[in-house]
Amino acid sequence: MVQVCIELTTGLSIPLHHSKPSTFMSKFKLYLVLGLVGGGAILLAVFLLTIGRNIGQFFVGRNFAESQLKDYVANVIKGDINGSQCQAWDTDGNGYVSCTYTLASQPGKPYAIECAAWGLDGFLNRGCRQTPLNRL
Repeated sequence: MVQVCIELTTGLSIPLHHSKPSTFMSKFKLYLVLGLVGGGAILLAVFLLTIGRNIGQFFVGRNFAESQLKDYVANVIKGDINGSQCQAWDTDGNGYVSCTYTLASQPGKPYAIECAAWGLDGFLNRGCRQTPLNRL
């Protein structure tokens, strides 16, 4: 710290204190607090997104995938579904869940397919895709 004195006409000297320019170490506490707050906010956001995704899959995952399946069969296969069943959870994390369905024209032949899962992946992935083994 640099100390400068000002002398008044009365003969008294008043010291004035000037600090050196701020350095990283002088603002370390500020950077530490900002880093902890920012990191905590990111962790909280990831946690809430994960919980929201899991709760959403639990409540609407199956219905979302089955609606994707019905649209796919009606528009791509040009058929009517006799029966269908989809998993609610995307267990392998690829954005699709496994579904099985039968057609009204062939009620005894079940087919396997993967349809978009509910969640961020489901909004990026739409519709259904054939599995390598289409028939069960």
